[in-house]
Amino acid sequence: MWERSLKLSDLLSRKPKMSSFYLRWILLSALWIAGSQMQVINQRSYTTSVGLAFMLKCNDDSEMQNVSVSWSLVPDRSLENIKGINISGNTLWFLPAELSHSGSYSCLSREGDDSWKTIFNVSVENETCPCANREDEATSIEHIDCLLPHIFEIDPQAQVTWRNDCLPLNVTNSKVFPINRSRDMVGLYTCFVSFTFGGQNYSAAQTTTIHSTSRDFVVTRPEIIYPKNDEKKKVTLGESYTLNCKALVGKNDNGETFIYWSSDSLDVFDLIIFSSVKEGDQDYKLAALHIPKVTEEYLYINLTCIVQHPAGTDSRRVILIPASQNERYYWIGLGMVALLILLCGVAFLFRVDLVLTYRAVCSSSAVSSDGKLYDAYVSYLHGDQHSSSSAMTFALEFLPAVLEGLYGYKLFISGRDELPGEAVHDVIADRMSRSRRLIIILTSQSCVSPQTNATKSLLPDKLPKSELKLKETNTSYEKIWAAYEQQVGLYDALVKQGLKVILVQVEDGVEEALLPESLRYISRTKGILKWRQNAGDRAKGRFWKYMRYQMPPAKRQKSQELTIL
Repeated sequence: MWERSLKLSDLLSRKPKMSSFYLRWILLSALWIAGSQMQVINQRSYTTSVGLAFMLKCNDDSEMQNVSVSWSLVPDRSLENIKGINISGNTLWFLPAELSHSGSYSCLSREGDDSWKTIFNVSVENETCPCANREDEATSIEHIDCLLPHIFEIDPQAQVTWRNDCLPLNVTNSKVFPINRSRDMVGLYTCFVSFTFGGQNYSAAQTTTIHSTSRDFVVTRPEIIYPKNDEKKKVTLGESYTLNCKALVGKNDNGETFIYWSSDSLDVFDLIIFSSVKEGDQDYKLAALHIPKVTEEYLYINLTCIVQHPAGTDSRRVILIPASQNERYYWIGLGMVALLILLCGVAFLFRVDLVLTYRAVCSSSAVSSDGKLYDAYVSYLHGDQHSSSSAMTFALEFLPAVLEGLYGYKLFISGRDELPGEAVHDVIADRMSRSRRLIIILTSQSCVSPQTNATKSLLPDKLPKSELKLKETNTSYEKIWAAYEQQVGLYDALVKQGLKVILVQVEDGVEEALLPESLRYISRTKGILKWRQNAGDRAKGRFWKYMRYQMPPAKRQKSQELTIL
């Protein structure tokens, strides 16, 4: 059996005289409060082999006066009708042990208002000799005792045989095995005892490890890393909460470190989740106290994390307090503000798609009823040069094919929609006043040296108060037409604020620094849409999507979609 009997002074001075994992944990913090019930938790572990008889004892015989004991298989399962298990008051016998007996067994002891629980972790292995359950240092002892006194009390005539590393030795009927303080005796020594109990023959065994220890061997006590002592945790009633405790395992702990949570008024052992972790060359034990639903009984009580080892003990106390409702509302409000900011950010990033989707879904309500006849007035540079040719191609072919043919816009395009004999300035002023947008198509000819008179006459920034007189200049009639169109439109957009301008660049060479100040202002505030004839941009591509975004709402007409525009 896995048992330990060692004084702390012996442990600190040399390797412990045991190899069994036997731990009796007693809470060090104050466990008594008025009207409360004392809870003491003990933890022990045992390892044995198949076919061997062994016994679990819940309490020492001297402690059994006025104490009642109940046994169960964790968690709270009856031991009745389990083959090979016999309960006799304070003891639980395995006659003999089987592989199916491996598990955890609980012994609950009660004395008046006090109660304590002992958990026995039993492991049954399919080995001839059981694992070592105690240790001794070779140079400090003269002999090994067969520590099965309860067997000899049952059957004083029990027969004893010895084995070294599970090999038979020529020693019989002796409860002791001589060592003579020799380092050559290092190894595993097992005593087998054959005895009679209840008219049946059984065998029991106990293994001792004889080892040699260096002079610098030292055992250190464990230390809790977190939580901090007397730490207060804010919790919300009705919600779940987990308290985590982490402890550094001491040097040469021999697997005897145990960590758990305890309360001065509640039994919380069944709520603990145990685990171990290795970080670098350091070993840690963890205990998580998971409270499924926080109730008032968990508030303002001492919840203590305890880590224990024969070399020493450490503990930390935590108190749960209710979270302030104001604080809760603060975090809720902060979360809503963060969500609102996130939604605004998403809306900004996808504003174009959102606006176009709204127009498509609510087309009737989106269409403006301002009395305007045209959705946009298209101004471009007329002529036969290459740059004006690209502007004319876009203005007379691609632009109406998409906006008019596919999306139902109505455009006034200079050079296409005028009536013969109409005065230039009258046509421009009238049509532009009846349009919702002004589309200015920019080419490299829109940007010439700022010192030339041609630029000044092409795109003047200010509309003269008196009627503009078209005079013969070095510039063509088409350039003057485009310049006057843009004069009127920009004056209406910037001064009257009644017309929105859309700048479209159809070829390279447009330098913003060489544009008139009015166009530079619109470029900085609204941007310039760039179109490429050979870019393979479809009618539903990025350029046309942003063009439709800057255009007013319009009902879409049935039309064949253009493949590449």
